[in-house]
Amino acid sequence: MSEEDIDFIKYARYHNISDFANFSLKDIITLQFLVRYREPIVRHLLYTEVKQFIEFKEMSPERKDISVSPDYEKKFYTHINDDKQLYPPSFYNMLNSLEEKGLVKYEQNVNGKIPNIEATPYTNFPPQLLLKFLINNNVMVSEDYREKLFKKFADLIQQRKLKRILSIWFSEYVMVPVIKMLSKYSDEQYILPKNGSGDLLSKTNIKKKNITEMISNHISAPEHIFDGILIPVYKKEPKFHNMTRDEILKETLRILEPGGLIMLVAIEKIPTTDNIFLDELIKLYSLSLNNRIFSKKELKVDMEKVGFKNIEISSYKGLLIGIGKKS
Repeated sequence: MSEEDIDFIKYARYHNISDFANFSLKDIITLQFLVRYREPIVRHLLYTEVKQFIEFKEMSPERKDISVSPDYEKKFYTHINDDKQLYPPSFYNMLNSLEEKGLVKYEQNVNGKIPNIEATPYTNFPPQLLLKFLINNNVMVSEDYREKLFKKFADLIQQRKLKRILSIWFSEYVMVPVIKMLSKYSDEQYILPKNGSGDLLSKTNIKKKNITEMISNHISAPEHIFDGILIPVYKKEPKFHNMTRDEILKETLRILEPGGLIMLVAIEKIPTTDNIFLDELIKLYSLSLNNRIFSKKELKVDMEKVGFKNIEISSYKGLLIGIGKKS
């Protein structure tokens, strides 16, 4: 793993695409083009490449007749058929903005002009964080993902309902579809979100839900109250109320009743192949989700050292699922 990859992993564990929420798609495209060059590139050449990419359109053999289409479809096709043109002044202004953020580096000549431009170690951060966002928000909440996760959860509790279940969310927000499905398996459901992310749930019509909180590094619940706890997005660096994952697991042990179950859901490492293109995709995937990727040994050690017993770690459809009991 390169030094740049290591830097990105350290950064991505504490930051996400929201750091670049004011970026345009043109910014992302420009950075992605620039990062391919190992040496400085002539600024106008970069402009030409980005311009050709943005303005290129495939000629469709049949133009769709949208005269009788729904209003939203007309708006969509009108929008995508608008001319998307890029001009040197706006492109160079965009580069100036990126340079001010430390994402590109200028190489000035003796006359103070800028003939060349090059990437910095941070140029690829926004595109990689965008990839991380897309994976987390498209793949990790897909219907197929939820079905497989809850099939495993149903197998775990052997189709019986739990009295009280608590879900703890290390992710930036609570996945409402997951909360809806959890309500099928419990008489009473409690949710512990990250700071400020419980507002969304208060506006849903999900029944049997209660929002709990952290108070002085303790879950606001008495001892031995839950018979099931689920952490659907288990992370190495949870960024959760300034607590480590060990501290959080110790708290779950305190509030579980004897014989209560805990289920951690992480991501299993994908082995490389002999396909250079597939391996590059696996590398990007692994960089984007490094904070959630565990080995079976790592997950078992986490659970053992806080006192869980009867631990089972299993691979399931790319997920790594740890199940333990409070003795």
